[in-house]
Amino acid sequence: MSIVVGLDGSDRSFRALRFALEEGKLRGVKVYAVHSLFGGDRTEMEEIERGEKILEEAKRIAEEYNVEFEARMLIRGKSPGEDIVEFAEEVNAIMIVLGMKRRSLMEEVILGKAAKYVVVKAKQPVVLVK
Repeated sequence: MSIVVGLDGSDRSFRALRFALEEGKLRGVKVYAVHSLFGGDRTEMEEIERGEKILEEAKRIAEEYNVEFEARMLIRGKSPGEDIVEFAEEVNAIMIVLGMKRRSLMEEVILGKAAKYVVVKAKQPVVLVK
C-alpha cells in the first residue's frame, strides 16, 4: 500500500507532497512522488533536467518526515494524468494527492488537464491540496 503524489515543480505541488508525507507517516505507508514527461520527440532535455531537480527537492523535503519515500520520473509515452493513474494502480496506492490551482472567488475553480483526468479516471480517492 502506498500514496502517490504528482509533482510539477509548483509551490502547490510541494504543498501536496508535504500533505502526502504527513498522510504516509500517519498511515504507515510508502509515499511515491512522481514527475511525468511524455518522452520521445515531445520532451526536451531541459524538461528532463528540470524534472530531476524537482525530484531532488522532493527527496530533500521527504527527509524531514521519517517516512518510506521514493521519487520517480515517469517517461512512458503517456500524458501526466494517464501516468499518475496507471502508476497508482501499479504500486497499489490507497490515495493520490495533487496540487490544485487557486483562483479568486470571482473565478471558477479550474483544475489542470492532468488533475481533471486523475479525478475522473482514478480508482483511488484523490485529494486536491490548495
